[in-house]
Amino acid sequence: MYITEYLSNEVKPGKVNSTPSQLLEVVHEYKLTHLPLFKGLDFVGNISEEDLAELAIDNEKIDYSSYLENFFLSDSSTLLDAIQMMYTNQANILPIINEQSKYLGSITESDIIKTFANFPFVSGDGVSMLVSIVEKDLSMTAISNIVEANNGKILGMMIVGYKEDSVYVLVKFSSSNLLTIGETFERYGYQVIQKFYNDEKQELLQSRYAQLLKYMNT
Repeated sequence: MYITEYLSNEVKPGKVNSTPSQLLEVVHEYKLTHLPLFKGLDFVGNISEEDLAELAIDNEKIDYSSYLENFFLSDSSTLLDAIQMMYTNQANILPIINEQSKYLGSITESDIIKTFANFPFVSGDGVSMLVSIVEKDLSMTAISNIVEANNGKILGMMIVGYKEDSVYVLVKFSSSNLLTIGETFERYGYQVIQKFYNDEKQELLQSRYAQLLKYMNT
């Protein structure tokens, strides 16, 4: 999951000798919150769309130094680092700089969404259960064992939050023994908070009920 596996060179960084309008044009074309700026081959920082919009009123070449925000990823960063940095800086694009201060490319919010959407944890067919347990009793191994002992296959697990002394874990798996797995979780001290899956029988009942109402109203 190193960020270099997902970088793109579609967005061309701005140059400090460009006018605000020229930079703003790039920002609007790609719907960016920020644009990385370079002086020659050296990365100097990011400038926001809001600042460029204000500066573009006069549209004169200026010194951007006081407007720059200095955030970027290294080539050893991960997708999770990118998500955290985007959130912290309210940005939808991040430049990637290596140890030699060379620009490698960038990654955008849409790149990250597309990448995660293709992970089996997200795209794979299966059931998702949100379970909670006292934090000191949490065991990812135990969760896997519960699912697999009931002929299920784990697709992924993710800690999604904490409340008081409990931890909440989203578990995704493929199995037809949904009721049994839920009961086993509860037998081992887990609380099943929510279940997310398409129940074909429920959908069929809803369809027949809708047809009945339509028949009765004709």
